[in-house]
Amino acid sequence: MKTLKYITLLFIGVALFSCEVDYYSDPNSPEIAPTYGIMNRVQKRFMDDTRDEWFSGRQSLLWVQYWNQVNYTEEDRFQYRETVNQGAWDDIYKNAQDLHDIIALNTAEETKGDMAQYGPNVNQIAAARIMLTYVYLHAVELWGDVPYASYGNDNEKFQANALKTKGIDRPVYASQEDIYPDMLKELDEAQASIVTGENMIDGDNFFGGDAAQWKKFANSLRLRIANRVKDVYSGAQAHIDAAIAAGVMASNGDNAGVTYEANAVNGAPMYRAFVVSARNDFAPSMQFVELLQGKRGTFGAVDPRLDVFVADNDDGFKVGIPLTDANSTVTKFTDESMPGDAILAADYTQMYMEYSEVCFIMSEINNWDQTWYEKGVKASMERWGIDAAAIDAYVDGLPAANEENVMMQKYIALYMQPMEAWSEYRRTGYPNTLVKPNETYTYTWPTKDGDVSAEYTFAPIGGLTDLPSRNNYLLNEESINKENKDAAASAIGGDEQSTKLWWQ
Repeated sequence: MKTLKYITLLFIGVALFSCEVDYYSDPNSPEIAPTYGIMNRVQKRFMDDTRDEWFSGRQSLLWVQYWNQVNYTEEDRFQYRETVNQGAWDDIYKNAQDLHDIIALNTAEETKGDMAQYGPNVNQIAAARIMLTYVYLHAVELWGDVPYASYGNDNEKFQANALKTKGIDRPVYASQEDIYPDMLKELDEAQASIVTGENMIDGDNFFGGDAAQWKKFANSLRLRIANRVKDVYSGAQAHIDAAIAAGVMASNGDNAGVTYEANAVNGAPMYRAFVVSARNDFAPSMQFVELLQGKRGTFGAVDPRLDVFVADNDDGFKVGIPLTDANSTVTKFTDESMPGDAILAADYTQMYMEYSEVCFIMSEINNWDQTWYEKGVKASMERWGIDAAAIDAYVDGLPAANEENVMMQKYIALYMQPMEAWSEYRRTGYPNTLVKPNETYTYTWPTKDGDVSAEYTFAPIGGLTDLPSRNNYLLNEESINKENKDAAASAIGGDEQSTKLWWQ
């Protein structure tokens, strides 16, 4: 079953295009799932897949040093598990397939009439295109050149998720130079096609079907991507200008996120990991805690989000766990704090994108504008429920906007969105408060018996001298799709963690 990673097993593909299908003869076992159910599932499942204790907890949260591991340092030190790498690939293309199914159901003559009861066909197609861009963005920023597909572009190299429609079970890897411009085009065309004043799609976890909100999400995501590639893609500035003109997020009320249920079955991924499964494998990092305490970076004041992000340890202190050289070193450290209650809440809201990020991008593209910088800080703090007086006091004491200060505040605001924080580090080099590979440092932390100091060395595995630029391609692809994988590895300059992405 070597082609399964490019398809989903949950629906019978041929049924999508059968001419005579009784969709509702058995509502408990429909031959074709209604589009509202598919969208509802993808929005939640993609967060389950990418913000869980595996991909997020054992890779991206560690690499941008929001967290460090308590017992096992291999992943902190860049030796990821191949099962996590494989799982990320499977999850990305599985969710992408479901979104392609939504488009197919809303375009095929045999099905689009029935699906229109869940929202205008054009709006459902637009929602799927926007979500596909978000999903495929994870793939290209994790591996580089990857299998990719587009609704509005028949580029012969866009072959991902084409088993059902074209019988392609070994897709070529499209180039980043082709993928990024197409993602921007897809978002532009999708937002322009949305009929506002109508329902977007039933089952929408983001905005309850509000089409105007979807337009803002599409334009904000377009702004993010265009800003990422503006130094290497000549068309990026036009997309930045057009996205802003068409309307980006304007308040926290526009945030795109999935709020989980307050129970053990459908609770948030980290709640299920820490509380339901009782796996306290991770703790806020020494570096991040010190940044929030004003001991690292340029802010010099305690960040009001500290109490939200980091819990007190057993002795009543907020102590991050150091980044070290071996399991035997880190297990001797026993004073670490856990993530705050809000972070581990069952009904936590996992963000796809939020207004504060838009503010920081607006500050950047306006020559590090002070007003947008302050708006970004305020928006992040308001999202986390910080008292208005505390927000005002902190913002009044902020150092002036410049690249370092804006990007450092953006890093703080992206807490628990580590893929985006990793991409921004790869693009800009910020945050500049991380412990670098092979760095030896002295850490001092409080205990009930007074301050304690110790020396640690961050010893990476694999010889990297900075954060990884990417994951290696899957070992599984060597036997399944070797020719195309090898061609992609050659095209990007080598299948190494140090191989830089197009926009680096």
